[in-house]
Amino acid sequence: MGQERQNYIIRHGKRLYYPFKNFCIFLNGEDPTRILTERDYLSKRVDELEFAMDIVNHQALKLHERIKELEDTNSQLKTELSDALKDPFTKYKRKETTETTKKLGAPAGHPGWFRRKPAQADKTIDVYLDVCPECGSEDISPCNHTTEHIQEDIEDGKLASTCFIHCYYWCPDCGKVVHGWGVNEIPNAFIGPDARAKAAFLRYEIKVSYDDIQRALQYLCGLIVVPGSIVGFDNKLAEKATPAYEDLKQSLQETPFIHVDETGWKRDWLWIFTNPDIAFFHIDESRGSKVVIDHLGEFYNGVLITDFWSAYRSKVGAFAKQKCLTHLLRDIKALLDKELPDHPEDEEFLLTLKQLLKDAIFLHNMHPALSNEEYQSAKKDILKRFNKLRSRSELKHHKTDNIRKRLITFKDELFVFLKYPAIPPTNNPAEQGIRNAVLFRKISFGNMTEQGKRNVSIIMTIIRTAKQRALDPIKVLIAIMGNNASSTLLERFLRQAMPEAP
Repeated sequence: MGQERQNYIIRHGKRLYYPFKNFCIFLNGEDPTRILTERDYLSKRVDELEFAMDIVNHQALKLHERIKELEDTNSQLKTELSDALKDPFTKYKRKETTETTKKLGAPAGHPGWFRRKPAQADKTIDVYLDVCPECGSEDISPCNHTTEHIQEDIEDGKLASTCFIHCYYWCPDCGKVVHGWGVNEIPNAFIGPDARAKAAFLRYEIKVSYDDIQRALQYLCGLIVVPGSIVGFDNKLAEKATPAYEDLKQSLQETPFIHVDETGWKRDWLWIFTNPDIAFFHIDESRGSKVVIDHLGEFYNGVLITDFWSAYRSKVGAFAKQKCLTHLLRDIKALLDKELPDHPEDEEFLLTLKQLLKDAIFLHNMHPALSNEEYQSAKKDILKRFNKLRSRSELKHHKTDNIRKRLITFKDELFVFLKYPAIPPTNNPAEQGIRNAVLFRKISFGNMTEQGKRNVSIIMTIIRTAKQRALDPIKVLIAIMGNNASSTLLERFLRQAMPEAP
């Protein structure tokens, strides 16, 4: 009776009987209350899942944007890495300045700075003429006009000022009023050639910075000059030394033998062409054969002594080529020290080759003390041992086998010094000659401008060549810069005392 009472429904004040409260034929006999409860739960769960999906979709969108950003960054970094790897082998190009770049120098209206004129000259020199400097005519007549030019210079380690008085002349042949320049007088310059030459020597031979050159000249000689002026000294010296530099370049093709080497120089390469009579420097963007051909010609009629770099191979023709045995001995030593703990046959090959090269160098050094028969017999034995060694079969260790292949490739370029005893067996003179330039590069970090690179090439060539020709490099620089300087010294400098021909 209790269950039946629950099935009654009060409607409009009347009790109605409801028999489907716990059982509904329209729900396949399911309990309506349970169905309603499940509906409410599922509706709530759908709302929660839809909210969660919205959050996940938002996060996925953010992650997609982040992935795109990282892919762009990765692509940019790969491009920058590729450019950085190519940078040492590409020509540096200065970035174009924009209109917003601040202009260098003093602001507009700033008063200029001028070197103070000495209050009194230490000596006076009258500059007269016997012939016209323009046309060489001796029919010149003096004018009642003179000008003064005061120049400071270093004499006997002390600062001295000289007043040059220029006497003017009339030349009827060329219709001009002319005058001359004094000995060691630089036209329109306040500083003389001795101070300029010493500054260049300090810079390119002693490897002193421009600021230190300024201090050295001031405290040792009493000459006050700004670093910017010293840069100007180098530019002017390189300009006046260019003819001598070009003459030395032309003389390279006439040398009986030449050592060549190269080293890195900022974004370029510093080359040296040297023998006992000359040391020629050149900075070039290329490390290839074209530099050698440009200086020695398509075919060099002497012996070319180099390392094993590919630039000296087939494209460069020569009467003969000698490879540096020191480089080969270094490679052998490196293999013996680290690479061959488990290769006894390869080690035996390298030890035999090492002894052969040392015996060949010893024979070359003993040449003056041996008779021709003794020397030729020993040379024949060296070449016989070499031919036997290079005919060995392939070696197991690949680096050692590369040494064997190198013997085959350069079989005609390893013992040229035995055929021509005047030829050294190594390229040490080039490496020693370029050593000073390498130290200069480490201090100055090379050059950024074409003018700077040309200054280094020309001035180092003049200084080093003068030293190798037993001349005072400072006097040679003075002779190049000074007007009417002794031509005898320049002739001695430019006259090439050829080394002994092979």
